[in-house]
Amino acid sequence: MRDSALQSLNLSRDAAAGGIGAGGIGASGIGAGRRLARPGTGYSRFVNLMKLLLPAIAVGLLLLVVAWPRIQSGFDHLRLTFARLDLSDARDLRMVNARFSGIDKRHRPYVLTADVARQMPDRNDLMALEGPKGDITLLNGAWLAVTAYTGVYLTQGQLLDLFGDVKLFHDRGYELTTDAAHVDMTGGTAEGNDPVQGQGIFGDITSEGFRLLDHGQTIIFTGKAKLHVAPRLSEGRQ
Repeated sequence: MRDSALQSLNLSRDAAAGGIGAGGIGASGIGAGRRLARPGTGYSRFVNLMKLLLPAIAVGLLLLVVAWPRIQSGFDHLRLTFARLDLSDARDLRMVNARFSGIDKRHRPYVLTADVARQMPDRNDLMALEGPKGDITLLNGAWLAVTAYTGVYLTQGQLLDLFGDVKLFHDRGYELTTDAAHVDMTGGTAEGNDPVQGQGIFGDITSEGFRLLDHGQTIIFTGKAKLHVAPRLSEGRQ
C-alpha cells in the first residue's frame, strides 16, 4: 500500500513537472510567435510601398510614351542644326595686330606685321594679311620698308606677295609704288610686273616692272622705262 501511494505521489509530481514544462514550452512558443510577427510587419510595409510606387512608374512610362514623338523631333532638329554649321568658320583662325619676325640669309633681322592675319583653310603655313607692313634692317644700319593693302605670307618659305598700292621705301630717299609685288624676305629681293612709279634724289621714273636686289642696293627697272632727272642742288647754291 505504502509503495503504491509513493508511486502515485511520484506520478503526480511528474505530471505536474510535465505541465510546467509544457507551460514553459507554450510560453516560448508565444515569444517565438511574437518574434515571427515582426518580419511580417516589414513585408506589409514593402507591399504598401509597392502599391504606391508601381502605379507612379506606370503613369511615368505612359507619359513618356505620349511625349516621345515630340522629344524625338527635338533631337532631329538638334542634329539638323549641327549639320548646318559651317566648319570653315571654326577653322578660320584670326590674329589681330599679327607679328612675324626672322632673319635673312645674311643674318639681318626683319619684322612683318599686319592689322589682321587669317590662316588659310587647309594650309597651316599660309596667312592672308590685311594692312601688311615689312621692315628689314641692313648691316650698315639702313632700313627698307614695304606696305600694301593686302598680302599673302608663306611662313615656311618666308615669301610675301603684296597687292594694292604697294609701296617700297628705302632710307636713301627713294620710293617705289606699284599694284603688286613678290618679296623674298630671306633673300632680300623683290620684283613686280605691274607698272611702277618711282621717285627719289635722282628724280622720277616710270617703268613696266622692277627687280630689287640685295635689300635695295640694286634696282632694275624692266620693260619700257622713262626717267626724269632732277639734279639735286648743291648746298652752296641753295
